Amino acid sequence: MSECAADLVSAKELKFSKPQDSQPKDINSETGDVPNNNAIASANQKTQKGKKKKPKFIHGNYNRYYGYRNPSDIEDIRLEFFDIEWFKGKDVLDIGCNVGHLTILVAKKLSPKMIVGIDIDSSLISAARKNIRYYVEAQEKEKPVFPVSNNVVFGPMEAPPLIKCSRSESSIFPQNIVFKQGNYVLENEDQLSLVKEEYDTILALSISKWIHLNNGDEGIKIFFKRIHKHLRPGGRLILEPQPWASYKKRKNLTPNINYNFQNIKLKPEQFRDYLLAEVGFHKCEVIDVVNHKAKGFRRPIQVYTKSESSESANEPNKTPRSN
Repeated sequence: MSECAADLVSAKELKFSKPQDSQPKDINSETGDVPNNNAIASANQKTQKGKKKKPKFIHGNYNRYYGYRNPSDIEDIRLEFFDIEWFKGKDVLDIGCNVGHLTILVAKKLSPKMIVGIDIDSSLISAARKNIRYYVEAQEKEKPVFPVSNNVVFGPMEAPPLIKCSRSESSIFPQNIVFKQGNYVLENEDQLSLVKEEYDTILALSISKWIHLNNGDEGIKIFFKRIHKHLRPGGRLILEPQPWASYKKRKNLTPNINYNFQNIKLKPEQFRDYLLAEVGFHKCEVIDVVNHKAKGFRRPIQVYTKSESSESANEPNKTPRSN
C-alpha cells in the first residue's frame, strides 16, 4: 500500500528553498514576465472580458498555509488533542491534506507506520511532495555538528551505513509518508463493494462541507460509508465538520453547488446520528477545541470508532453511543 517517500519527489522538485504555497505569481499571463509600469498601464486599459478570473476553489482547495516561510512557524493546535495511540505504528489516511503540513507533522511527531495524504488538487499534492524534502532539510539543519578538532583528538569517524528506503520501513519520517492526488468520493454505492479494510485511522478535517456542497447528500453519505469500510475493526474516523452557517457563505460559488445547497437534507448537526445509526460506527467521542487563536480551528472534533468485531463492524448500530 505504501510507497517510498523519496521516490515521490522528482529531481526538479528538489530545487527550492521554502515551503511550497502553490499560489500564482504576479506575472504577465501572456509573456510570463514581471510587468513594468507601462505594461501595468496597458493592462488597465483592457476590457473586463479580457481579465483573468480569480480561482473559486470550489473544493476548498486554497492553500491554508499561504504566507508561511518556515516549518517552525507552522503550528496546529489540533495535534495537541490527538491521542498518540490513534497514530503510533498505525496506517493512517488524511483526506483533503492540502499542501501537507498537518500530514507531515503527524508523520514526524506521532510516528504512524504510514500516513497517506490525498487531495483532489494536483497542484497542492505537488507542493506537499516538495514540502517533504523541505522538512527533511530543516530537520538535518537541527542536528548537532561535530567540531573540526574532533577528528584531531579522536581520529576520523566511520561513516554510518546507508539507510535503504524500504517498503518495510515504518514509523520513521520521511519513509512513513506519501502524498497522492485523487477524489475520495466514489461515483456510486456499487463501488463500495470494492473497498477493503486498509486503515486504522482516517482524518477528515475541515473537508466535509466541500464534499457535501459538490456532491450533495448522496455524495456525503457515500463518503462516510467508504471511510467506514476502509477502516479496520476498531479503527477511528477523526472528523472536523464545518457548521451549516459556513455552507451558506459558499452556496453561490457555482450553479451545481447552489443546487446541492438548496437540496441538502442531512445537516452537519445530524452527522453524528447518521454515522452511528446508519453507517455503523460503534461510538463517538467529541473533543472540544476552544482555545486556539485561529477562529476557523475552534470547531469541535468528533472521533468515531468502528466496532472491534469484524462480524458486526459493517452493520448499522441500532443503539448509538457517545462519550
